[in-house]
Amino acid sequence: MNTLKAKIIIFFILTTFFIFTALVVLILKMEREERIDDAVALLHHISSEIITEYLADPTPTADLKYLQRIELTHTLSADKALSNPLFKIIANPKLQKISSDTIAVTTKLSNGYYFIAISDTKVIEKSLHRLATSLYLLFFGALALLTFVFYTILQKLLDPMEQLAQVCTTIDLEGNETHFPLSCASVEIQRVGTALQTLVDKIAFLREKERQLFKETAHQFKTPLAILKARLDSYALDPTANKEQFLRQANGDIGKLLKYLKELLIVQESQIPDNATALHIDLESLVAQASLYATPLLQRKHQSLDLKRGNSFTITTHSQSLTKLILTILENCINHAPENSTITIVLHPKEKKIVFANAITSAKDPTLFSSSLGLNIIRRLSFALNMELSVEESDETFLLSLNC
Repeated sequence: MNTLKAKIIIFFILTTFFIFTALVVLILKMEREERIDDAVALLHHISSEIITEYLADPTPTADLKYLQRIELTHTLSADKALSNPLFKIIANPKLQKISSDTIAVTTKLSNGYYFIAISDTKVIEKSLHRLATSLYLLFFGALALLTFVFYTILQKLLDPMEQLAQVCTTIDLEGNETHFPLSCASVEIQRVGTALQTLVDKIAFLREKERQLFKETAHQFKTPLAILKARLDSYALDPTANKEQFLRQANGDIGKLLKYLKELLIVQESQIPDNATALHIDLESLVAQASLYATPLLQRKHQSLDLKRGNSFTITTHSQSLTKLILTILENCINHAPENSTITIVLHPKEKKIVFANAITSAKDPTLFSSSLGLNIIRRLSFALNMELSVEESDETFLLSLNC
């Protein structure tokens, strides 16, 4: 029962029932007032006829039971126009108590007394009860028919939602078909389908990016692990192997593995939370602060950092994630630039771009930015912040541009 169709149908039935009940109450009230008015008019007519033609003794002591047997009263009672008619003559109408379920009409006689014609409302109440029963029977019959028609229409209107649910449960992200078919859907359901399509496209894109990153990571891990395994085997088989050289080479292999692992952890830690607030950030201040964090790394390789000041600009983004991105780029520049070199950072306010430049080491295997893995990591961090990344490499310099 906890379905949208069931809730809509229950709401429809309850709303219809309450509206109909209110209408029935209003109809019965109007019908009762109209019938009481008719009964009052009829009693006025009977009183006039009786006073004119049938009233023999117009005094309070007179026995008026014979008036119930006259043809006029008998006919009206048989036709149920009156119910249990009663006639009285009283001296003071103010002393006469009238019940709430009776109708009374008082007529002043020529001798100063008052003639009262009384009828109860049992016939009217029975008639109204039959009318209410008939209305409810008609209502429930009409409600059953309307509910069936409404359910059929609702089924057709919500059928696109069923299609969306079925596609969501059977969709294959590994396949080529990721389209959500919507036939005769309303605008609201089409928006849901479009949102789901956009979400699936994003998931497929991210899965492809993760797949590529996994392949690259596996490739990068495989080589150092194979080399380390070969060193261990060689050291185990060669009793004359140099222990210090082995430890130095093994530590280097383990260092590469740790570096790759660190880059992967950076990606995980730099995911932007959904509730993160974007702030206005001054790029020169942020880069200068990141440079201070990188000072120990610079001192280790006797390197320097040259930040071209005076060309700052501001952007609106997530401060913590952008700081991690800048630090990652700086760390890679420091790791893969030669000793005693200078890393240059230039801000271009017109293009809203930051350019990082470092000299290329003359080593036989420079492994710039931890090979392609490190560069892919930086690309993913940039993509998460909606920034464009471009690289240029010459014989002596490596340039990385971050378009904000």
